[in-house]
Parts: sequence; C-alpha cells; structure tokens
Amino acid sequence: REGAAARRPAGMSSAQAITCPKEEILRRLQRETTCSACCNALRVMMERRLSDLPLLVSFVEREDEAGSYVLRESLASSEALEAACAKFPLHEWLKNCQPLKRDKRCPMHTNSRNIFNQADLWEDMWAELSTAQKSSICGVAAEELHDKLWQHCTDKHHLCKDCRNNVMWGFDKLTKKEQGSVGTEAEQEVELSSLQAYFDLDACREGCICVHTSALPTILYHYEDTLAEEAESSAKGRHAPTRQAGLSEMLCVVGRLLLRKVLTSYQTSLEEEQNQQLLVRLVLSHFQAQTLERQAEECAHSLLEEDAGANGKASKRKLKKERQKKRQEASGVEEQSVAWDEQQELALLSQMGWSKDDDDAWANSGSNRELELDGDAGVNRDSSLLQALDAMDTASIELTESEQREFHELAQHKGELMEERRRMREALKQRFEEFCVRKAESTQG
Repeated sequence: REGAAARRPAGMSSAQAITCPKEEILRRLQRETTCSACCNALRVMMERRLSDLPLLVSFVEREDEAGSYVLRESLASSEALEAACAKFPLHEWLKNCQPLKRDKRCPMHTNSRNIFNQADLWEDMWAELSTAQKSSICGVAAEELHDKLWQHCTDKHHLCKDCRNNVMWGFDKLTKKEQGSVGTEAEQEVELSSLQAYFDLDACREGCICVHTSALPTILYHYEDTLAEEAESSAKGRHAPTRQAGLSEMLCVVGRLLLRKVLTSYQTSLEEEQNQQLLVRLVLSHFQAQTLERQAEECAHSLLEEDAGANGKASKRKLKKERQKKRQEASGVEEQSVAWDEQQELALLSQMGWSKDDDDAWANSGSNRELELDGDAGVNRDSSLLQALDAMDTASIELTESEQREFHELAQHKGELMEERRRMREALKQRFEEFCVRKAESTQG
C-alpha cells in the first residue's frame, strides 16, 4: 500500500481517482455475448500483470489495492475520455464477439477449432508474425518430434527397419545421440550439410530441436509437395532406402508440426489482439460512464445548493413579510382597543377621588349654567368643563394648587379624547354603511 501511495499522482487522491473493477468488466461482457471462450480469455488476461498488456497501459496508470484499474490523470477529463472512446468504440467491436446463427462461440474462437481449413494461407500468416513469434515457432520439442516420427514410420506408412533407421538417423544426429558411421566421409559430409541446411545443430539440445527461421518456408513447401505427390500417386507404401530419403520423410513430419504451430500462433495472436482491444474498450466505456455519473452528481449537488440558497432567501423574505403582517395585526388590535371603556373611566375617576354624586352635581350645574347662559352657543367645550370643575366642591377633595392644575389638564385631555372618539365612531359608521351598499350591489349583480 505504501508503494501504491508513492506511485499515486500528487494531483489526484484515492477518493477522486476514477477506477474500473475487473468484476464489472467481466459482468458487462457476459451480458453482451454468449461466447464462453471470450469470457474465459478476458478473465485470464485480467489476471496478467499490467506491464504485459501494452495497449491497456496507454490508458490505465496502475492497479489499486482492490485490484481495480485506475485511469491516468491526463485522461481524467470528459473531453479526453470522449476522444479515446471515439478511437476505440465498444459497440462496433462487440459485433466481433457475437455468435453466428446457432453457434455459441464467436467467429474467432469457432475458427480456432478448425485451423487447418486455412492451411493454404500460411505464407501470409508467416509474413505477419513477429521475429519473436517466428523464433518460438522454429523450436520443436524433441520428445514430440520423436513420437511423430515413430508414428509416421510405423502406424502410417509401415516402414521396414532399415528405412526406419534412415528416418531416425537425422533425429539421432540432432539430439547428439551416438551412432555408428555409415558410408564414406564424403557421403557423411553431404548428409551432414543437408541436415545443417534445415536445422541449427549448435542450438539443438536434448529437449529441443531448432529449425532455421529462413528454412521454414522451404520445409513447408516440401511438405505440401509431398502431400500432392502422395495424393496423385497410386503406388502403395513409402520407402526411405537412403539417409537422404529418410531426411525427406523427417522433413515431412517436421513440416506438419511447423504448419500447425504457424496456424496456431497466428490464431493466438489474433485472439490476443481481439481480447486486448475488447478489454481496452470495456475499460474505457466504464471510465466514461463513471465520469459522466460524477459530472451528473456534481451538477445535481450544485443545483441543490442553488435551490437551498434560493429557498433561504425566499424563507427570509417570507419571514419578513410574516413579521410585518403580525405587526400590522398587532397595531390593528391596538387601534381597536382604543375605544373608551366607561367602566375604566369611572374606575380612574374614583381613584382620583371623583365620586358618582360629584358627577351628577357636575351634570346639574352644567345644565343650569346652560340655561343661565340663555343658549349662548359661543362658549366652547373647554370653558364648560372648567366651569363644571369650578362648581365642584374642591374643598372636599382637598387638592393643592399644582394638583388642581394637573386635574384641569386631565379634564381637558379627556374632552379631546371624547371628541376623537366621536369622530372615529362617525367615520366607522360611514365606512360600514358604504361596505353594506357595495356588498348588496355585488350580490344583486
């Protein structure tokens, strides 16, 4: 884990890295195709080291602790991934993995069972193989070659002992097996040079027979010519009376082995290319889907934040309006409670020493004065209030001069409030009458 953390780029944390689980790749392929060979090949390929997959290394930086592929930081943007997916489209390549008709395998793995059907194309296949593949093909297992030679001499053509020894002479020479000298030195040199023309005697060892890379086409041509002659000839039986004839028979066996290896190696390279291409396209497709999903989550998160901010502003405005409405309702209640209460008035006057009898005396004195004034309407309300207060028995109240002055001011204020009360009542009465008229008109309409 410490090594993986050291290899991690400085600009991308483990939480931000875009990963692709290997199990998800296999599940995606199993949903797309019924070819079990493709699924098994992909499973085996994902078990290999990342350095062994050169095409995948171009897009994957490393494997994390869970074994998932981690996308390179340079391809983390949606534009770079879109360009890579456009270069390696998945859906078009998946058509190569679809079985044909009733087959359960894709065309590639179906042909792998019948590789000799394309034996006449070995020249083109050989030309497309790499140098390393050609060197691998030219190495033949000694034990396998011995078994094929013995089968060729006994079961297939039923060669006699001498012919069989002539055929096995070349094999014994290549495996450094001691054998007696037959023929003159010149004949031995010719036989040895003929053998060296096709095989690398210095590189041959006990377990492996090495064929010259340049001699492989000649061996395959000889094998094809031998098969053609055998098909055209009506003679029964094969013979190898000399070592040169035995070498020819040996080259036929070696040619069949090499032809199979050429066809198998070419088929394997095609399958390897298809599997690597398929793996890369599946990984890129998963990376792109995960990137789009992250972008969608970020957009949704930003939209939620914007909505939360807008709702916060709206809620503030709503709370402000509600507070204003409550204040208006409270002020309306206060205005409605301004109406003067008679009982409250009497209680206040009684606290000030104003009894009910004094109130009656004030009313009688006021009426007498109005009669004495003989209907003089020029006297205002304040003077009448003062005269009424003068008519009261102030001695019984026993007020000081300052208290009497304050009492007069209160009486004057009371007169103002009563006048305001009267005006408000008239205004409310008028508005109520107008409201009733409008209501009646709207009901009739």
